[in-house]
Amino acid sequence: MTQLNNFNSVQDNDGLMSIEDLKALRLRKKKLESDKKARKYILEINHRFKKMKNKKSNEFFKSMNPFKKVV
Repeated sequence: MTQLNNFNSVQDNDGLMSIEDLKALRLRKKKLESDKKARKYILEINHRFKKMKNKKSNEFFKSMNPFKKVV
């Protein structure tokens, strides 16, 4: 059986793999790709949320006037 690292695929010296090994390798590659896409999507959402949050925070502080009298 071949050994698979998340970043580097290490195969047997002869390069021959059984059908089960090929299927397992293909499934692992698909899972890694889907995990990468999911992490990228979550990162983009977090980035957009952080940008909106910072914008709202900045607008709030800009709207405050320290010289305004409290009634």
